[in-house]
Amino acid sequence: MRFVSAFVVYAVIDMAWNMSPPTVAMYASLHEASGNDWSFGKSMDTLGSVELVAVLVFFALIALANSHLAIGPAIGERNLQRAMKNGFVLGCAAYATYIVPTFISIQNWPAALVPIDILIGGLLSLATSGIATWWAVRRQAA
Repeated sequence: MRFVSAFVVYAVIDMAWNMSPPTVAMYASLHEASGNDWSFGKSMDTLGSVELVAVLVFFALIALANSHLAIGPAIGERNLQRAMKNGFVLGCAAYATYIVPTFISIQNWPAALVPIDILIGGLLSLATSGIATWWAVRRQAA
């Protein structure tokens, strides 16, 4: 149940974040400021089953990690703060493993995206772990 909760919560908040007008505008602004020498994202009409599988695998892995490393231990201790702290560290580490190699590999990749994406990963994972733990602890108490 922890895994399913983490999967659903993460998927919803990640998609909401990535499709929000401020996020889209931020990435467009950074793309323009870099001279448009890199491309971030594919147009929706080119997305297919391979991309869907990749997204589902990512959501499954981040949910599994949150479930085992943040949510599970926090539920055992009934400690919401532990879930949020562990979730934040996990999210930062997960996103850093993507953004740092991207920054190093792609010419003109905006340096500003490195700390932004790491922080976003931490916050998304913190929210996932916090919400899923809160829900589980609340259900145990009922």
